Amino acid sequence: MTDFDDETAGSDAAGSIASAALAVLREQGPLSLEEWATHLEEYGAATELADVLEYLSEPMLGYLPNGKYVALDTVLEGLVFTHRLSELEIASDILDASPDLEPILAFGDGEDGAIRVALAEEAAVERGAAPFRSRRVVVLPAGTLGECADGDLIGLAVEDGRLAFRMVEIEDEPDLAPALGELFEEDGVEALDSVCWQLLLEDPSLFTVPVAPLGEIFEAAGYEHERELLARRGFDFDAYDLQIRTALVASTYDLTHDEAVAAVAFVDLADRGYTDAVIADFDIVDWARRHVSAAPDFFVSLADPGAAVAVFDLGFRNQDPVTDAILEALASELAERGPRSVRAAAHWLAGKAVDRLGRVLEAEAHYEKALLAESGWGPALFELAQFASDRGDATRALSLLGRIDGGSEENLYAVLQDFVPADHPELGRNDKCWCGSGRKYKVCHLGKADESVKADGRWLYKKACLFAFASEFVDVVTGLDDLENANLSENELIAATIFDGSALDVALFEGGIFADFLARRRELLPEAEVVTAAQWLGVRRSVYEVIDTSDTGVVLLDRVSEETVTVVHPVEGKPGDLISARLLTAPTGALAVGVVVMSSESQAARVLEVLASEELDAEELVRESRGGADHSTDDR
Repeated sequence: MTDFDDETAGSDAAGSIASAALAVLREQGPLSLEEWATHLEEYGAATELADVLEYLSEPMLGYLPNGKYVALDTVLEGLVFTHRLSELEIASDILDASPDLEPILAFGDGEDGAIRVALAEEAAVERGAAPFRSRRVVVLPAGTLGECADGDLIGLAVEDGRLAFRMVEIEDEPDLAPALGELFEEDGVEALDSVCWQLLLEDPSLFTVPVAPLGEIFEAAGYEHERELLARRGFDFDAYDLQIRTALVASTYDLTHDEAVAAVAFVDLADRGYTDAVIADFDIVDWARRHVSAAPDFFVSLADPGAAVAVFDLGFRNQDPVTDAILEALASELAERGPRSVRAAAHWLAGKAVDRLGRVLEAEAHYEKALLAESGWGPALFELAQFASDRGDATRALSLLGRIDGGSEENLYAVLQDFVPADHPELGRNDKCWCGSGRKYKVCHLGKADESVKADGRWLYKKACLFAFASEFVDVVTGLDDLENANLSENELIAATIFDGSALDVALFEGGIFADFLARRRELLPEAEVVTAAQWLGVRRSVYEVIDTSDTGVVLLDRVSEETVTVVHPVEGKPGDLISARLLTAPTGALAVGVVVMSSESQAARVLEVLASEELDAEELVRESRGGADHSTDDR
């Protein structure tokens, strides 16, 4: 069986389980996870199925306050939910979803120009509308609300599994206070849609005719909503949100409660600073000094490397000059005025900020100061190891990695093994060097990497690959990785794509990461590599035919220019194969990177068509390089 057959079989099996699971839920539900799995024992052990079902992604799947699951189409078909219009909604034909329409958003697939559900920001941009309150909105066909007025009542009904628009009048005034009182504990909070589904199961007559909008019904019963949540009036949603976020951070990053509290507080402070900076120009350094000076010990728990990494991931993962300036100011003040124990973390955070602001030598100084504060502080050691690698000093880079617990497991460690200076024990220090220079070994190559290895472009390319794994680029890289390796686990994905395939290469060049690498690492790279990297910037991928392979190199024919080129290093593929690749020139010859063997002439033609586009689509290029949607078989 081929890899594709395996993939298809696995996908079919998962699809069969999902279909059977939903059928059981429609017939037997609501069901707990254990009850649900028991009904599906023909597909495997109940305990294993329970794990699968817990993460089942299905729009018609609803989760109830009592912990049970329900098929939404069996509960909501034929029901109508009302909403009172605003002028903004009438002008844009977009409806705020929360709270009135939350229970039926699963039915807004929007096929064939029908009513659809969308993220508020995207819908507002699409229709040229002002921002909406809800995170999600219901987008109606243009002109639907043309005859409506501010305050009019409209309805959305679920008909044949889709949303239908209606003009309505209230026909019933349900009192939900008693039923809600049984669902909520004194200080409880629940998902608004989940509460509605539970109410419908207990009283199937609800919403069979138009009633007041949910928001008005909840308010009359003494409840209020926020961020798609529902609770009794007076509930502190902000405190609840902080509690949930803190617990999630502690779990995700394996932090203590105090460490998670400090991390969330630091990120929230930076967010407030960002908002202030956007609204009005102000002195960021003075702002940071005032806030850190007011409570210099408040962030002491950030001394833990995991807590500092959490801060950076949560608040500063996406590159933004204002955000980075705020991080630099806060971290620098914390390094100067905070307790000694937090200085290493503060200097590391400041270093990350100034690096992204284009001041790599200042970043290096911050990392060195972090080690002066705490010699074994792992994140700073790792950054300095990467800088040493960028400079071409594999020995120092490996030495720094050796001081990190688990440093030998880092991708950088594996890369450096190919570029460690090779000693020649057969030669004495005063013997002539092995390279033929005529100089003594001790002044020529002793303790130094073979210059031909440095010059062949492989290390430069891998430096750029490692740079691409920085957090600010993770969405670009993983998004393209997922297209190329859709069914791999995270560990398999890393192993498969770290330096192979088209995804990372396309992220580097078409995704713009290589240009950022050169701009931010120019001061560290050897002069010859800066020249080579600048030459690489404009090189596009192409499709090549493998003409010949031998010990002296691989001869490739460019299907666009019809020119042949010899690549010194091994290339995947045999004579007659078609490959998609990027050919980069280096002082010692051509280097083929991001190589993917094409399955057919038709696939090669599709890749060439994408490559010929003026505005090249990176996602389409990766998708076609891996075989497109149809996984064509060989038709050459």
